[in-house]
Amino acid sequence: MSRVLRVIDLSKTLLRYQQGLDIQATLVAQRKAGTVGDTLLLFQHHAVYTLGKRGSVSHFKRPTEELLAEGVEIVNVPRGGELTFHGPGQLIAYPIIGLRSASLGARAFVEGLEDAVVSAAAAFGISAQGRVPGATGVWVGQRKIAALGVQITHGVSSHGVALNVCTDLRYFDDIIPCGITDREVTSLSRECGPRVEVSSAAQALVRSLALQLRCAEAGQLQFASQQELASLVTASSSTHTDPTML
Repeated sequence: MSRVLRVIDLSKTLLRYQQGLDIQATLVAQRKAGTVGDTLLLFQHHAVYTLGKRGSVSHFKRPTEELLAEGVEIVNVPRGGELTFHGPGQLIAYPIIGLRSASLGARAFVEGLEDAVVSAAAAFGISAQGRVPGATGVWVGQRKIAALGVQITHGVSSHGVALNVCTDLRYFDDIIPCGITDREVTSLSRECGPRVEVSSAAQALVRSLALQLRCAEAGQLQFASQQELASLVTASSSTHTDPTML
């Protein structure tokens, strides 16, 4: 049975990573309390390196002091996964879903995210693959196009997908992304040739995620108003807390 999915698209402007976490935390708490329904958050961030539960500072190729001096943030986060980069030109998608009500187990949910990215990439003529043995995320051949890292608490999901759209891939040169030393990172724009805009990728990914989360009908997608978007950003700015830095 199809369910309503609220889409909060904040990917048209850049947000600090901690602002995105604050917005996500508010919505996760509301989803757990049952005051809001299933929600899809879309972001684009200022440049930041994030370390998941399995992340290691040994995966930085340059001194972290140099990176911080250049204005790149480094943040520890509670999601699964290792060290990765987020920044301009990369689409972040955080599905905040009540998995029980969606009749989804953890594995099926993660595989659904992979399949959604594969489908979104196909919309641009790119043949991608998820569920690669020994390698998380979504791949185009030997090149990683999207990273996945999720957290599930009390049956509600958070964090999710980072899809490289028109990302400056040089940021990945300073790290061992996701602990993988023998493969490259790529983007939709690099694979397509012509530049792909984040807004176009967002449309494709929302459609494919809606299918995977069983909210496929147009009437089952509810897009947040400009007023609601502005309210969320303002609230996250006023309650902003410093990220957990190295």
